[in-house]
Amino acid sequence: MKNPVGNADRWLRQAEHDLRVVRLNLNARNYADACFMAEQTAQKCFKAYLYYKGERAPRIHAVHKLVEACSRYEPAFLKFHEAGALLDQYLLPTRYPDVLAEPAVPFETYTRGQAAEALRNAGRMLAFVRRKIRPRR
Repeated sequence: MKNPVGNADRWLRQAEHDLRVVRLNLNARNYADACFMAEQTAQKCFKAYLYYKGERAPRIHAVHKLVEACSRYEPAFLKFHEAGALLDQYLLPTRYPDVLAEPAVPFETYTRGQAAEALRNAGRMLAFVRRKIRPRR
């Protein structure tokens, strides 16, 4: 792969932006959106790490599977497996009414507690990956 460090940085910068969006949505009481963006933050930070290691980011959209892929390089990533599985539940039902049982609508379904926990998990994941990719910053 060409420019693994540069590509990793691009993905990491997007993950950092996404985490800021999580905070904005949480503060605006857009809890479903905050949960979804936390899941996106996690996906992108783990894909950044895989780029950093010279891989093409897999076309995987399950955070827990990305954790497993990263753990092939460093087993310490596995500490995020359970939290990754938790974030995985926010990929589709936070956006599409037909994924939820009627009469639920995503923006009315998710809570501040869920969004805050998603923010904490995504923030921990991002900080961990950031230390791996940018150890001196």
